[in-house]
Amino acid sequence: MIGTLGTGALIAGIIIGANANDKKEEVKVNKVDPELKEWHFDGATNPSNNDPTNAEQYSEGKSSTCPGLAQTACNLNAPETSPNSGIIDLNYMVPGTGQSVQQRIQSAIASSTPNETVESFRAN
Repeated sequence: MIGTLGTGALIAGIIIGANANDKKEEVKVNKVDPELKEWHFDGATNPSNNDPTNAEQYSEGKSSTCPGLAQTACNLNAPETSPNSGIIDLNYMVPGTGQSVQQRIQSAIASSTPNETVESFRAN
C-alpha cells in the first residue's frame, strides 16, 4: 500500500515538474523611442550640391522661411544620432512606416506631400 502511494506521488511530482518546465516567462522589453527634434535643411554652400540625404546639410531647429515649393525638404522631425551630437539620424526607422528617415524624406520629395517626417518644403 505504501509502495503504491509512493509511486503515485512520485509520478505526480514528475508531471508537475515537467509542466513547470514547459511554462516560460515572457520577458517584456520597453523600448524607448529617441526624442524627435526639429531640423532644418540648410543644403550645401553650392546649391547644385544640395543633398537631403546628407546629414551634414541639416541644422537643429525650425526655419520660418520655407517658401513651400516642393523641390526639397525644409523642416522635418527626426532624432539625433546620439544625445547632443547635433547630427540628424537619417538611418532611424520611423515607427509604423518600415522606412528610415532618409527614405521618408525621399518619399515626401517624390510625392511633393508632407509626411510624419517632412513638415514642409523649399526650393532647391
